[in-house]
Amino acid sequence: MSGPIVLGQWNFWIVLYLWFVGIGTGAFLTAYYINNKKSDASDLLTRASWIGVAALAAGSLLLLIDLGRPLRFWHMFVSYRGSSVMWIGSWLITITTILMFIVALTKSKGVAILAAIGAALTASYVGVLLTVSAMQLWSGTLLLPWLFLASAFTTGAAALSLSKSGSQYADVLSEVGKVYGILELIILVLFVFWSFAAAPAAALSMVAGKYIGAFWVGVLIIGIAAPLYLEIKSDKKISIAATGLMIIFGGLALRYLIVFAGQ
Repeated sequence: MSGPIVLGQWNFWIVLYLWFVGIGTGAFLTAYYINNKKSDASDLLTRASWIGVAALAAGSLLLLIDLGRPLRFWHMFVSYRGSSVMWIGSWLITITTILMFIVALTKSKGVAILAAIGAALTASYVGVLLTVSAMQLWSGTLLLPWLFLASAFTTGAAALSLSKSGSQYADVLSEVGKVYGILELIILVLFVFWSFAAAPAAALSMVAGKYIGAFWVGVLIIGIAAPLYLEIKSDKKISIAATGLMIIFGGLALRYLIVFAGQ
């Protein structure tokens, strides 16, 4: 790649696309980990596979809508561009969706491994795409792919906790959810501090400017701090639904914040 990518103006369709991709990949990766830790969690992995297929398909549909000329999307696949992050990402999402679909139908352990690898790469792919862009907030720090991956884990685990199969694994989902939340918080704080050095105007707009509400209320309080508090202090019957919905909303707020503050 000869230089940074100049991306077009991104809107809320892209935010929703990133949100769905994070939920789908994070749900599968979380279920894959639990299934390896508990050999009788294959039903959770199947449920996560269907969540992943639905979420990635929905995200791809939103991306098609955003393109404005969706019938020309197939050009992305038939034209080989190995140095293009967009081309690689399009194929990555497609292959990962197919692999998840196969896991949902067959419960194949071998295919599940490949799907997990694809899910991890897909979850962090968008962060990589932004990192190689010409926007200072996105390209000024190497933490963006890790922030998207951490958020994928938290929102995916939350989606599983709200599912029918997830209720059987409430305790383990609660434990991994707390770990995910703490990791996301650490990466987010480091990302903000690093951003002040790389893109001070954009960083200031997040914490004390135009996007102050999305950052402090949407991401930090609703998306991370309140769910962690409820997981630790509250009755499980109350906290499962409440934390799940708040974390998923926080994931949406995070993607809104990164996309719009970075442009």
